[in-house]
Amino acid sequence: MDRDLTMKDIAERAGVSVATVSRVLNKTKPVSSELKKKVLDIVKETGYKPNALARSLIKQRTGTIGVIIPDMDNETFADLIKGIELITDKNDYVILVTNTMGEVKKELEMFNLFEEKRLDGIIFSGVSLTEKHIEFFDKYKIPTVVVGQTFNKLDFPSVTIDNFQASFDITEYLIDLGHENIGMIRGPLYDIQAGKERLLGYKTALRENDYLVNKDYIIQGDFTINSGYKAMEEIWRNEIKPTAIFSASDKMAIGALNYCLDHGLKVPEDVSIAGFDDMELATAVRPALTTIHQDQVEKGIKTAEILLDLIEKEGKESYNIQLPYTLIERDSTCGRNK
Repeated sequence: MDRDLTMKDIAERAGVSVATVSRVLNKTKPVSSELKKKVLDIVKETGYKPNALARSLIKQRTGTIGVIIPDMDNETFADLIKGIELITDKNDYVILVTNTMGEVKKELEMFNLFEEKRLDGIIFSGVSLTEKHIEFFDKYKIPTVVVGQTFNKLDFPSVTIDNFQASFDITEYLIDLGHENIGMIRGPLYDIQAGKERLLGYKTALRENDYLVNKDYIIQGDFTINSGYKAMEEIWRNEIKPTAIFSASDKMAIGALNYCLDHGLKVPEDVSIAGFDDMELATAVRPALTTIHQDQVEKGIKTAEILLDLIEKEGKESYNIQLPYTLIERDSTCGRNK
């Protein structure tokens, strides 16, 4: 490859104007398929790579996207990043990933840093929305897509699953197995989707099947294995024991499984346990965990596609994409009379 090649050289070899080469490489204006092929064939043949700085000046972009996630140690977010990178790499963007541990102060610091660095867009996976978040986005019009949540006060596209319906479905699945006393290890309610919506789905399924919602069977965790263990311990103090537990995350469900193992309880014979997310751990534990599967890589792909569409088209659309989910039945649940 001749490293001194310029856009003018490519234009001469392809027999087109420099403007045509620029339009093809920078995707600024439509070009006929014939001319586009000529340019791309020469680019491939020579190994020419456009200067990133020059391209960013033409487009008035940095080619960088900021990604804010609350917990990089969580496998679901690692898979989300994989999906995002599949799209950004293909489109010559780089991502700057920040792990905020759900701290609002750090989120706001990173938002301001992204604005100072003139990043082209933001993918925001947060768990709560404050007035300071809203003030920032009112002031700075940065293309943004929210993933994993739906913040109605922000006029941004979002990519989620229907957490309410998924929780309804898995609770009703336990009811159909013959369970009447069903407990829940829920997430914090400031997390709208994984906390509030999943709890609401559970409660609605019980009520629509004429079962009482027993507050003593509902204990909050923080999506960690340890919190699931402690929540199961508290639930099991009830005089009338539940025969099934639905956990708002796989990690908390695994914590519940560990409690049962430590205290001589057989799963699913003594108590059925179901989780949410279908992490790799869900199939590594024994018994393997019944859970809700959501494709985090696909979620990342869809989120990045929407954001790049907003950036490239310089428009702003607000809509909520709900990706499919699947209830996966494994060995941690069984019929009540088994």
